[in-house]
Amino acid sequence: PAGGDRCRGYYDVMGQWDPPFNCNAGIYQYCCGTCGYRFCCQFKPRRLDQSGCTNYDTPNWVNTGQPPTRVDETPENPTRDKTNMIVYIICGVVAIMVLVGIFTKLGLEKAQGPQTE
Repeated sequence: PAGGDRCRGYYDVMGQWDPPFNCNAGIYQYCCGTCGYRFCCQFKPRRLDQSGCTNYDTPNWVNTGQPPTRVDETPENPTRDKTNMIVYIICGVVAIMVLVGIFTKLGLEKAQGPQTE
């Protein structure tokens, strides 16, 4: 073409608008590449048929208005906190039993020791 092809403006795969540009730099006269990534090239058989592309309007996923919910996030679970509380209670009871055992042993040893006059 005289003066080169014109690559139309398009939305790339990241949802960013890439403005139109002319291919008129030396031997790079043709708009080539893919619908999502366009550049100028020198070979007519590699020319991109831009009429087959559909990324000229803002993609729907760009206009969500709010971020999508993450799949790996789980909602708050109150039974999970209760499970932790049960573990704390059991550990506390075991610790108290160990202390009672230690003091009982010390008390018995002192009671059975030699009696002084």
